[in-house]
Amino acid sequence: MTANTDVADVPKVDVARLAHSMIDLAPTNFTRDAMVGAALVLDTRENPLRLNLFASAIRIFLDHMMDALAPQEEVEACRWFRPVEGQEKPVRNARLTYALIGGFAAEQVEELTGIEVKPLIAEVIAAYGKLNKHVHGREETIVRDVDEQDAVVDTVLSALVELLEAQRDCRSEIVDAIADSLQSEAVEKFTTETVDDIDMLATHHTIDWVGIDERAVVGITAREVEYEITGLIGVTLLYGSGGDRARGDGAEIGDEFPISMRFKVPIEAPHDLERAEITSGVDTSAWFDNDDDNDDNDDRDTEAF
Repeated sequence: MTANTDVADVPKVDVARLAHSMIDLAPTNFTRDAMVGAALVLDTRENPLRLNLFASAIRIFLDHMMDALAPQEEVEACRWFRPVEGQEKPVRNARLTYALIGGFAAEQVEELTGIEVKPLIAEVIAAYGKLNKHVHGREETIVRDVDEQDAVVDTVLSALVELLEAQRDCRSEIVDAIADSLQSEAVEKFTTETVDDIDMLATHHTIDWVGIDERAVVGITAREVEYEITGLIGVTLLYGSGGDRARGDGAEIGDEFPISMRFKVPIEAPHDLERAEITSGVDTSAWFDNDDDNDDNDDRDTEAF
């Protein structure tokens, strides 16, 4: 077969290494398996069906990604969704858009993050179209030249990695813009309201400090964006009254516990925390685990005695 002159000027790219580097970008366990399969196929450069098997693996990856990240009912509930005449379900463009930005409008995401959604989606769809003709191999259509294979693979993986990185970066940019407000809301709530999970551990308690470790977008649906912050809260557990403790009959114990707080905010106003539905919690399970360990030690001491 004569080499395709269309690929003559394409820079050499180690496409197998590129595919392996994309495994951790896979959004689900099964899409990770599909990307592993695609990467392993690319390692076998002597395989005459290398491009065909890669195309099948990536098609599985994309189809499952859209199934997992773009449920039909959610896509159809988006403000931007418009049904396509003659199609019973959302088309690939709408499903990929939802997988990338959920219910956000493309213009809204561009304003919030600087990410241009529509060109990304168009590039992935074009790459998907290129793959389709290689999924079902025919003797007269198999591409045997490795450089030609790599040119097709590079186009597909480059488009896909841009989409997956944009999905990650989009969420990061959105939460970064509201990080200070999320932290302030969490600190105020934990320091000014009674925390029942801690209150049950002692007669009284004081909140000494609140530390926030991570902030993330954990979900974008057709109607809401959900943020989560996690960290630690430092407390002093007070046993007995002030007089009891002064006489040595009470106790003060300092400890710290993991905390989390979630904010569900309408998609049309993702930074308006006044409209947020907020849930929070403190994980005090370690306190009870320590009690169980102490009980076990007491039992062992008694048995040994």
